[in-house]
Amino acid sequence: MTKKCRLLILISVLLLLASLAHAASFDAEVLSIKDKIVVDEVAEFDIVITNHLQTSEEFLVKKTGYPFWDMYTKPLQNPITLTVPGQSSAKIRIFVHPLYITSVDTYTLDTGIVLQRTDEEQKVPVTIGIRSNEPLIGGYIPTVVTSTSILPIEIDPREEFKIRIVLNNQNLLDYKNLTVRIESNLFRDELYVPLGPKEDKTIEITKRIDAMTPPQSDSMVVEVLMGQRLIVNPIINEFDIKSYSFQESLPREQSFLKVKKGIKVVSNDADYKAAIKMEISGLKSLVTTSSPKAETVKEGGKSYLAWDIPLGEDRTVTVYTTENYRPILVTIVLIIAALVLYFVFRSPLIVRKGVVNIGLSDGGVSEAKVVVRVKNRSSKPISNIDVSDNVPHIAHVEKELSVGSMQPHAILQHPKRGIMIKWTIENLEPGDERVLSYKMRSRLAILGEFNLPAASARASIGKKMVITHSNRVSVGG
Repeated sequence: MTKKCRLLILISVLLLLASLAHAASFDAEVLSIKDKIVVDEVAEFDIVITNHLQTSEEFLVKKTGYPFWDMYTKPLQNPITLTVPGQSSAKIRIFVHPLYITSVDTYTLDTGIVLQRTDEEQKVPVTIGIRSNEPLIGGYIPTVVTSTSILPIEIDPREEFKIRIVLNNQNLLDYKNLTVRIESNLFRDELYVPLGPKEDKTIEITKRIDAMTPPQSDSMVVEVLMGQRLIVNPIINEFDIKSYSFQESLPREQSFLKVKKGIKVVSNDADYKAAIKMEISGLKSLVTTSSPKAETVKEGGKSYLAWDIPLGEDRTVTVYTTENYRPILVTIVLIIAALVLYFVFRSPLIVRKGVVNIGLSDGGVSEAKVVVRVKNRSSKPISNIDVSDNVPHIAHVEKELSVGSMQPHAILQHPKRGIMIKWTIENLEPGDERVLSYKMRSRLAILGEFNLPAASARASIGKKMVITHSNRVSVGG
């Protein structure tokens, strides 16, 4: 055998060994499940891997085509792997979604299948045909990449918020009048927007909703249409309406000696319970009333009126305090009036009765001197004043002369009142006083305490008869 023949045989053996080595590894193929789709659909394929080795092996399916295509499994795997037993076949289904496609065409994605243990790789073609259920416009499928946002995502219903929509025309179509439709449970808008070839446009809308919108979660849905044709699938943005509450002081209502104050609590949350406090001093608490009725609490050495009440149907509550000084004024006026009436209608005569020089015998009272003082407290003289006093039957009266006193002009026996003593004061100047006295003596010692009746004085002043009584006097005890 020649040297050339031996060389040819060696090369053939090496090629055969290489072929056998390759055949002993794996094979991969793509089976189409759904390979013709419209631009918004998802294609489906099965990748079948045949393991020619004796051992179980793990294979990696490389994702390809990003960012124009998205390739994934259900359930999601990342990375996409498949374990194939030795001398066996297995398959895995992949889904391919076109992300940015501008025209109808057929696309092939070379997908790598890698034997993990040895890094051996084979390429398999994944072929997708893009078709349109809608008529083309100028040879293009209408493609507008759209993003939306709502700021802030936690909305205070008392404040404005913004909706931002970004439109990106991916092809040369000139949209004369796109319809941008915005919907949620709380607001709804429809905008008409032109969009030129390859143009980027940002739309910003400032919105305001009812300030009393209750706290809730909501979704904003944005659609883009060309006429009646939907060219952008609905985009959803979640947002929340947050709860709030605040207090405000109402204008004071003032009238004569009366001040009314109010505090109003407002919340968009119907379940909110208003806790209200109003500082109050000790003096003001005497003249202050509240509506609804408040409790008085003390904190940090200060006093407060406190309410803890639910909101009304309109999600507000109002409390009032009223400082009313009118009763104080009325009381002062009544006191002054009473004093004036007292001084106007009081008797001009003052009569006082007392007992001095009490004599005792056998453990009881045997005698005493009775003094009656009559004074003119008016500003005019009074004449012909009749003064009378009574002594019980158990005693008798003796006349007694003393300096500065008048003696009675009559001492009479009365069947019921006992002994009556009478004086007549002919004239009594303003501020003057007369002292009347007599000595009372008992036949027997009086044990214990006994009372003497009041003395009286009467006089005619003008057309009016004035009668004044003295105090009663207790003797003994």
